[in-house]
Amino acid sequence: MDDVFARFSDDRWDDFLDELDKIRVSVVDPAERQQMKATARRDAREAGTQPLLVRMALADHYLNLLAIGVWAGDESWRADLRDLVVSLVPEDDETRDDALLSSVIAVVLAQLLQDARLRGGSEADVIARSAWEKAQEWAAYAEDRHVERLLQHSTEAGARVVTASEVQEVVELATAAADDQHAETIAALETEGFTAEFMNGVWVVEGEFRNAVRAAARAITLTGHGCVLARNIRSSAVMLWQDNTLAMADSKVPRWRIYPILAPVTPQSKFSGGEGLPFTRETHPLAPAPEVVRRLADAVGVNLSHLLAALR
Repeated sequence: MDDVFARFSDDRWDDFLDELDKIRVSVVDPAERQQMKATARRDAREAGTQPLLVRMALADHYLNLLAIGVWAGDESWRADLRDLVVSLVPEDDETRDDALLSSVIAVVLAQLLQDARLRGGSEADVIARSAWEKAQEWAAYAEDRHVERLLQHSTEAGARVVTASEVQEVVELATAAADDQHAETIAALETEGFTAEFMNGVWVVEGEFRNAVRAAARAITLTGHGCVLARNIRSSAVMLWQDNTLAMADSKVPRWRIYPILAPVTPQSKFSGGEGLPFTRETHPLAPAPEVVRRLADAVGVNLSHLLAALR
């Protein structure tokens, strides 16, 4: 660990932000970028062995390097920053200032969520999600007075910085998640343009989408198994998904259609082609529902008769 971080080893919480100001840099020689990356990666790997204030300073330093363009055009920073924010979750016996620590965590999570989604499937999405799952409960206690001083500012080419509003979105989502276990899923669905509500085990999504089946497929992919009812003024569609089996029915073609869903296939990718429904050899009348549909409904905890009513 560089000697520059030694100043953070003595639990001097009152001086932390002032000391950060002293070590931040505003420009870097392009010839030094590769070495700075290598050092930052090493520090990220070793952060877990350091005192909490040192870990916080390392996270801020990583954000500083992003702000001055060290990672311009290179997305490899995400995994390191994920490891750093996970390392910030304190042990029970560690001395800490909760508001300050939470503010650092909120800013780092906001950076990881930039150009990423909590329910997406890209590498950036997966990394952000894993960081969120480990650290989000702390982000709810961030304070504006600390966040303001933690924000990075830069006009360098390739700079990555977060804004106060991006951090506020993280804080609000973390606060909502603490009060409502479905808050994250609702936020993800609303990002897709859906109005979403969780009712009796069913995710009910509504919107101006043209194709209810595709909307249901997108929504159930985001929720990750379970049951979705997608509806608008023209049509509705139901999907039940558990393990590797998906059952689907819609108001235009009132039959149950059964599909295997084997990774890397998702419901969204399965139903993304053309206007018609993907082919399956297994179809059944809506009622009486076949055994496979009854089994799926039991597994995800929904009332099958209510689903059938929604399609009629």
